[in-house]
Amino acid sequence: MGKYLLRRILQMIPVVLGATLLVYALVFALPGDPVKAMFGDKPVNEAVAAQIRAEYNLDKPFIIQYLLFLKNAFTLNFGNTFAGQPVIDEIGRAFPVTIKLALMAFCFEAVFGVVFGIISGLKKGKWYDSVILIISLLLISVPTFVTGFAGQYFLGIQWSLIPVTASADATFTELLFPAMVLGSVSMAYIIRLTRSEISSNIALDYVRTARAKGMSNGSVMVRHVLRNSLIPVVTYLGQDLGALMGGAMITEQIFNIHGVGFLTYQSILKGEGNLVVSIVTLLLLVFVICNLLVDLLYAALDPRIRYE
Repeated sequence: MGKYLLRRILQMIPVVLGATLLVYALVFALPGDPVKAMFGDKPVNEAVAAQIRAEYNLDKPFIIQYLLFLKNAFTLNFGNTFAGQPVIDEIGRAFPVTIKLALMAFCFEAVFGVVFGIISGLKKGKWYDSVILIISLLLISVPTFVTGFAGQYFLGIQWSLIPVTASADATFTELLFPAMVLGSVSMAYIIRLTRSEISSNIALDYVRTARAKGMSNGSVMVRHVLRNSLIPVVTYLGQDLGALMGGAMITEQIFNIHGVGFLTYQSILKGEGNLVVSIVTLLLLVFVICNLLVDLLYAALDPRIRYE
């Protein structure tokens, strides 16, 4: 287990460095001058502009800027925004909101995805199996922003059943429907994955052997079929938790939720390259850590990996 963990950590280092380099290069290549964008339509004094560029290292070559960013990132010192606010403070205000939204979406997709997947897998071929599959296919096919705007218009504006937007506090009630929208696509995948695993495992020899030994149908389902079928589902859920953090940008824009996705979008519009790269780097670390935890969980469940 120790060697496996060390190998996985060493594999993550070039992934994180390569991803941050790519994101930094994309931000660096954005057209326009971020310093002039700070002043809008007002005339810019060249001496002041040069001083600002020197302060934020914008006058240095790309590779030097990137190395300076890495140096500061190791101490979580991401510098300041153009408005003079520490980047880490801006992210610290937005991250709890996105974490709350992602955890609510995670709970929604895990509970409903697994439950409906079990029902569909155990009752394969029945009418409610067909209904569940059709709904899951629709959720996969329809983009999230369409689901969000449609729900916001009908449930929020026309029927007044949900809040149209979220306040600065982002209460549970205000985040409930956005979390359902965010987790809907993943829930559909979990339904189909759970159904596939259960319908395939239920026909295997070890299940027939357990029944031949006299075990009740409920014990066979819980101790053998569900236990083995949910291993890939748990793996998917663990990886998706990190993806939900990054995938919240569209949902946060639709419902005006001031989380990390909203902050990223606003930073791109303002040309705050350092803030954008810092957010993406932290989201990448969250995703990588979630993947590492999933790998450890799978290693604990699979002896072939555990004793490598």
